[in-house]
Amino acid sequence: MARDNPTQFILTAEGAAGSRLDVFLAQALPRFSRSALHRLIKAGEVRVNGTPAKASYKVEDGDRLELANLPPETEKAEDLVPTPMPLHILYEDTALIVINKPAGLIVHPGAGTRGKPTLVAAVLAHLGLQRADELPGEIDRPGVVHRLDKDTSGVIVLAKTASAHRHLAAQFKNKTNLREYVTLLNGAMDQEEIEIESYLYRDPRNRTRFASLSMEDYLLKQNEGVDLESYRYAKTHFSARKVYGRKLTLALVRLTTGRTHQIRVHAKALGWPVVGDVVYGPEVVRLPPTFPEPIRQAVEDVSRQLLHARRLGFEHPETGQKMAFEAPIPQDFRAVLELLEKHRDQ
Repeated sequence: MARDNPTQFILTAEGAAGSRLDVFLAQALPRFSRSALHRLIKAGEVRVNGTPAKASYKVEDGDRLELANLPPETEKAEDLVPTPMPLHILYEDTALIVINKPAGLIVHPGAGTRGKPTLVAAVLAHLGLQRADELPGEIDRPGVVHRLDKDTSGVIVLAKTASAHRHLAAQFKNKTNLREYVTLLNGAMDQEEIEIESYLYRDPRNRTRFASLSMEDYLLKQNEGVDLESYRYAKTHFSARKVYGRKLTLALVRLTTGRTHQIRVHAKALGWPVVGDVVYGPEVVRLPPTFPEPIRQAVEDVSRQLLHARRLGFEHPETGQKMAFEAPIPQDFRAVLELLEKHRDQ
């Protein structure tokens, strides 16, 4: 086994003929969790003899395996230590817990998170649990049925039991739940309602980012026989609530699907990236001189993407009751909106 760079492993299979690819990798790379390796395979980051391979591929002796986008260190399940911290709990019972996650808090361990606090570690401490496998789900994502980006605030639900996890995960997969966000966009929406659907895929120029492929281009590539297995369908609905100075838009966003970075990628694709999103937008949003200096400075000083999961609805996994939870816009986001209110377009 060799590492050509901090994000890549190269292995040559020996004595493993007939083993499934995912099983072989789990044995060859115990430093990485099985779920992390599965995600790499699904994302097309594992190549066998130069070609992306499925988890079910049967390894042959002499196969050259290349794994891209692996960090120097990845959190192991046994590294997930219960960490007490204040939690804004919106609801809790024996099946689940609903939390208003603050911006800046990582949901679960992952690439490059070693030593950093996570929401699941805080939940373990809150529940008095010592091990990650005491909660259902993937071992490095205990209880997690959906996620929010580190710098996205708002409502998130975690499952406490295996049956609750299965039921909630199915609702997210089948798109029967409600996910509603608010965001400030860097641009004036030219329509009150806009729906965008496309296929998201990892940007080959920057593997930490995602890119959007239009439906038309997806069909063209499909007809050309291009391998599109790692491309994921995504659909987002943007609704303009307020426009400020013909420059910024406060938008309500509803998700039909829930892909990684979906809102942020679709906002960029529409030409109005989320304010504060330095991955998909400019490092600094500069307002025109028509805005007073305090407002321009406040927007330039935004230190995280202004994206908030305002409302989450689902069916209770045990009672079947329809439930919905709402989290108020956090202070840093609200302070910017209050300054902008005087410049709201009529």
